[in-house]
Amino acid sequence: MSLQFIRADLVRDRDVLKRFNVEYLTWIGDAVQERFGLVLSDLLGASIPDYVDRELEKLCEGTPPDGVFYLVLNEKTAVGMGGMRRVGGDIGEIKRIYVPKAVRGGGVGVKILDRLIADARSFGYRELVLDTGPFMNSAHRLYEAAGFIDIPAYAEAEVPQALHHDWRFMRCKLG
Repeated sequence: MSLQFIRADLVRDRDVLKRFNVEYLTWIGDAVQERFGLVLSDLLGASIPDYVDRELEKLCEGTPPDGVFYLVLNEKTAVGMGGMRRVGGDIGEIKRIYVPKAVRGGGVGVKILDRLIADARSFGYRELVLDTGPFMNSAHRLYEAAGFIDIPAYAEAEVPQALHHDWRFMRCKLG
């Protein structure tokens, strides 16, 4: 698989970004309801599509070194997304690494994380933080292999407060 990372553009890429984000949050919402009996849209204060519409600009805002968001293509087909934003000083936050179910298992997620870590180093970040659901076992293995360790919840996390006690928050110090 020959992957191409393109910086997401909200005008050009809005449809695929919205679709991927809705798929991602719907997957999370289903797991949150199954595990905790909570409705994600209630916690977010909007339906998932409305939340994505409201938050998409924030997710994709920023230009290096303050942020970057990628669509990942194989040929001309979008096979993943992921980004990073500065959350303070020399700390970045990994956001929305997502690979559609049909493409999972081919190493796309690893390549997205590797690219974001390389970008973080080039931006001068000294550490990265992220949040991950307790049901995202493959992601946990990916993050742990990259040197992420568990930490308490951090202020900039997007995760609703009601989920903090069961969510994983992680940090990786960059060498």
